[in-house]
Amino acid sequence: MKLPTIALLLSSSSTLVVVSSETVLANPQECIDPANYPEDTDYFPDKYTPHSTTDFLTIDYFNTYKIVTNKFNDKSYLLYQCGTEPPESESGKHHVVLPIPHEGGVAITQTPHIAPMELLNKRSDIKAYIGNPQLVSSPCLNHLIDEETVDVMFNAENPYDSEFNKQSALDFVAANPDAVVFAGPTGNKDEDRHLAIAASQEKTAVATFDWLGMYAALFNLEGMANEIISDTEARYECSAKNAKALVADIQEADKPKILWAQYFDGIGWSVADCPTPDEAYYCEFANHCGAEIISRPEGMGFSKQYGSPTVYWYLEDEDFLKLGKDADTWIYPSKTFSDVYAEKKELLDQFKSVQNENVYDTQGQGPNGWHEQRLAEYDVVALDMCALVGTNNPETIHRRRWFRSYFDENIGSPGTCDVPDELEVAWKPAEAQCTPLGSAAEAKPDETVDVSGETEEVSGETEPNIESANAATFIRGVELAVVTVAVSVLTLFIE
Repeated sequence: MKLPTIALLLSSSSTLVVVSSETVLANPQECIDPANYPEDTDYFPDKYTPHSTTDFLTIDYFNTYKIVTNKFNDKSYLLYQCGTEPPESESGKHHVVLPIPHEGGVAITQTPHIAPMELLNKRSDIKAYIGNPQLVSSPCLNHLIDEETVDVMFNAENPYDSEFNKQSALDFVAANPDAVVFAGPTGNKDEDRHLAIAASQEKTAVATFDWLGMYAALFNLEGMANEIISDTEARYECSAKNAKALVADIQEADKPKILWAQYFDGIGWSVADCPTPDEAYYCEFANHCGAEIISRPEGMGFSKQYGSPTVYWYLEDEDFLKLGKDADTWIYPSKTFSDVYAEKKELLDQFKSVQNENVYDTQGQGPNGWHEQRLAEYDVVALDMCALVGTNNPETIHRRRWFRSYFDENIGSPGTCDVPDELEVAWKPAEAQCTPLGSAAEAKPDETVDVSGETEEVSGETEPNIESANAATFIRGVELAVVTVAVSVLTLFIE
């Protein structure tokens, strides 16, 4: 009698893993056989778990389907493994029901949608950009737009024509019935095959980036996303620990003061509002770096809303001068400071930060990267801010990437796309080179210290584990077991 073959897989640590016939090693990247799959098998071993500060995104997992919930827009989406059927018990409960991994293409309607797709190596799945192409920062996506590989839909005479954009999205779905449209938090969330993404409504940078999990769920790439999210957060926490140690003995009144404010033409000054450190991403960064961010006092100014529950506050010139004139550093989170300074020079010359030429805008990587690639590099942005206020590791040198000195530095550039090679690989964002305090002196000249305390060559780069995330092979055998061996490959047959 011949018993079933037992396949033994050798891991990188010379450990053999015997895998059960009921075990799936990674979320599948292709359809499973609809005529032959055990319904009690968990087909999604790689699961997304939201960060503790993520307020508006959840993903619930079941054996053959998942439910993605956007709490901000009160929308849910049922994603079921291709080759299976969506459960009848969930019929009529969800705005969109899709087989996954999704293969029908995507239309994006906002630039913040770009970086997550590129991080997951899904740039080629972007079939259309609905909006003003002049706002796109990604060099590789711009190349595809120039080559007309990605369709662009916008009103050239009025790029912000929302009705035109809405109709363009409907036309795209009609022409591409298997595709989906990524809508913003105030976009066409109620239309057929539209997935609303509300990452921008999260308070913290960590939570905003955490929405990478929603993009990953659509393509069964949670394993890849989890690794990217974890590595970025670890680098972020490293700089926070350094800053905390450096300001431990500084009195609250002596902490460096940051003015975070920009002017909206015809409206007023938008100033940081930080009743708590996690109220917004800039509050989070200031707290992270041990700095005091100047916050709008309750009751000062006036408020507006723009089609969502979010309330935006503004100040008139007089209140703005009173609030911010003594700040050491001014971060102007936009590309319009030059125009505003020309218009309001008499007012702004009264600010200490302007007098000392200590004003920074967000054009370090070009005029449009702040609302695109920056969202995936929040660890670098945090280190930039710590460097501005002097709470980064003094044993190492950090060159600012996002905050550009308005008076002393030229506008940066997002770089170029290495065609064709870069088009076919996942985008590799800049990473904060954070060295824990006291570790730099211990490292060898050709090494740097990563956040775990281990050494890594400076020239080396850590890539997300794409192969494991993309694994499509299901190994069937007996119950999971681990066997340590000294051979490279071993297959055992039992007669």
